[in-house]
Amino acid sequence: MMDNQNVNEQSMDENYKANQKMDDNDMNKQTLKGEWNQLKGSVKQKWADLTDDDLTHIEGDRDKLVGRVQERYGQSKEDAERDVDEWRNQNKY
Repeated sequence: MMDNQNVNEQSMDENYKANQKMDDNDMNKQTLKGEWNQLKGSVKQKWADLTDDDLTHIEGDRDKLVGRVQERYGQSKEDAERDVDEWRNQNKY
């Protein structure tokens, strides 16, 4: 049987871990957005039909990029995913 102090310590540990995970995710999102700003030119070279508004909306999100490529170029989802993933591999993104 655990006493209240042990329960509180365990709860504090769980909260810390949850907050740490959230902080790591936030940092990854910031890093992706930072890289995204640098990669926009490469995206425009590869997919010239994407507008600046499209690039702003995408914000470095792979799924959003796939969706916009699919929409603008009339590709199947699979083809758009393949093109985006090839581009990502070439650009190490």
